Amino acid sequence: MERKYSKVAAPVEPGDVVIVVDENYRQHFGLVTVVHGNFGQTYDTADGGSRTYVPCLNVVYVSQDTAKRDPYGQQTERMSSLQHYSQGPDKMPKPGRFWANPA
Repeated sequence: MERKYSKVAAPVEPGDVVIVVDENYRQHFGLVTVVHGNFGQTYDTADGGSRTYVPCLNVVYVSQDTAKRDPYGQQTERMSSLQHYSQGPDKMPKPGRFWANPA
């Protein structure tokens, strides 16, 4: 199921829901467990410009892998230090393993 997500970061905190895209480009709803830093800070780039800092997140989500099932149901998985969708290289395909806010 394709989930719609925003390409612009909005602040989140532990307990908020985000979209997580794994290394196989599968989308999941994830629960934020840690925010590494503060939203909205700016920093200078190597080309003389500036960018707004978007923190990395730790998230937990329900696995879609049918082999990861136990007596309690589908197992949970965790991802650490996920970058936001907007933080990847411009004009290049995004790698898996990123987070985004639901649209």
